[in-house]
Amino acid sequence: MGFIRGALLVVACVALFILLFVGNILLTVSSSLKYENVKPELVSFLGDVLEEQFSIEEKLNQLLPAIELYCQVNQQYLFNYGGYTFTIPCNVAMEGSDALIESGVNALVDQYYYADYECDFWNCFGEEDVPLFLVSEKAQDYWQSKFYLVFFFSIALALLVFFLVQKKINFFFLVGALTIVSSLPLIKLEKIAPLFANAPGEMADYVPKIILMFFNQAQSVFIKVLIIGVMLVIIGIVLKLFHIGFIISNFFEKIKLQKFGKSKTKKVVNKEKNMKSIKKDKAIVLDKEIKSKSKGKVVKKKNKSK
Repeated sequence: MGFIRGALLVVACVALFILLFVGNILLTVSSSLKYENVKPELVSFLGDVLEEQFSIEEKLNQLLPAIELYCQVNQQYLFNYGGYTFTIPCNVAMEGSDALIESGVNALVDQYYYADYECDFWNCFGEEDVPLFLVSEKAQDYWQSKFYLVFFFSIALALLVFFLVQKKINFFFLVGALTIVSSLPLIKLEKIAPLFANAPGEMADYVPKIILMFFNQAQSVFIKVLIIGVMLVIIGIVLKLFHIGFIISNFFEKIKLQKFGKSKTKKVVNKEKNMKSIKKDKAIVLDKEIKSKSKGKVVKKKNKSK
């Protein structure tokens, strides 16, 4: 029975480690794809692409006089370039080409991030020429839902480990250690991006930057998961200390009880001895009294007979 329990514990720990590792990756991706985290990365990336691939700054400098003229009677300026539609407020247009590019790219990011993609997540690959849905709210929701699913199974496995561990205090050390170890690969996630530097296609030079967008929160997630693991270990240590303290307290209590018991036993024995001696003395006195009374009666009878 002990062998089966031990084997099940090993299998449960291995499965829990795998789930924790996958959960950390999913949490990193879903956190990285949040709007406030992905937008700065995406704005910088799209700005570089538009400049290097389409020389947008040069084009805007050519259009700037026409834009300024157009904005004298209009609120915003729209133009298509490189397959993208840019909407630029006229008050920004007066600030120059750099402000135009920044405003246009910001508007473009908002447009694609919050776009209503009607396709399923994996089917969108075939429907989108440029898979911008990968850095959209749709993608963030998708990876977050997968994280919650893995988190649920991790909790279930952790409970199984708790029931399989013979000494329950060791549960905190075991799960804490697994959590800490599962977080360590997050430190090296940024090293994955350069591996895609030689990817085929026109966007090959930008693939590492795209990959990094999915893991921009790796350090933050690593720190959070590491703290959770360390806290579990600390809880185990505290419970262990309380357990040892409880054992020591019980040891001294037993010593006190033994001393108290011995002294109490001595008192009881002495009391019993005193009671016996008192009873014995009373019996002797009573016996003497009875004998003296019987003698007195005998003397009286003799006197009467005389």
